[in-house]
Amino acid sequence: MRHSRLRHLSICVAALAAVALATPGADAQSKGTIKIATQSPLSGGQASLGEGIKLGAQLAVEKGKASLEKMGYKVELVPYDDQAKPDVGVANAKNIIADKDIMAVIGHLNSGVAIPSSEVYKEVNVVMISPANTNPVVTDRGYPNVNRVCGRDDVQGVVGSEFANAQKVKSVYIIHDKTQYGQSIAEFFKADSEKKGVKVLGFEGTEEKSNFDPLLTPIKAKNPDVIYFGGIYDQGAPFFKHAR
Repeated sequence: MRHSRLRHLSICVAALAAVALATPGADAQSKGTIKIATQSPLSGGQASLGEGIKLGAQLAVEKGKASLEKMGYKVELVPYDDQAKPDVGVANAKNIIADKDIMAVIGHLNSGVAIPSSEVYKEVNVVMISPANTNPVVTDRGYPNVNRVCGRDDVQGVVGSEFANAQKVKSVYIIHDKTQYGQSIAEFFKADSEKKGVKVLGFEGTEEKSNFDPLLTPIKAKNPDVIYFGGIYDQGAPFFKHAR
């Protein structure tokens, strides 16, 4: 998957070269800067994944910028920290579209940040290529400038349900982290599990990050065959550690 995403980012750089060639006056004597932005959490609990997005884009730029440099352009990566927060992502997006040198955005990590931010990119048709956003809404709106290179919740949730069914699971308790990503994938898992005859003993969201006793006590009493969690790792990891 990582290699596949890198190839897609390299294709993005190649596409920018084609755009530059089609731009009036873009010949070997032209000088200018082409910027590729990233938007991902570079601080906070999700920074490790956000940093991975930035570094993947940086590697793709380094591998694919030669053709643009031969034409006289300078190519820069411009990373933005969206902090996994929709309002920060939107504020960054407004700064991105204000910079006429930025031709594409690689991001975001979180669907809840990507969806409102992409509404800003759409205003000036800045290309957005997402390596991580799985909510179907990201691309179902049909915006020609919005693309993704990863699977969707309506696929991943169903795959999770199929795996549970293969383990002969009869009952499940579903938890999500109230993010657009977490709730969406949990809902698709729930719908497909119910189609397969699995009894859903509970479905609820929580933003708790440390004390899960109030959540786990009733779950333990209902004794489900499996607990399904839809959400981000910085909440999922302590939740399952506490659950065990």
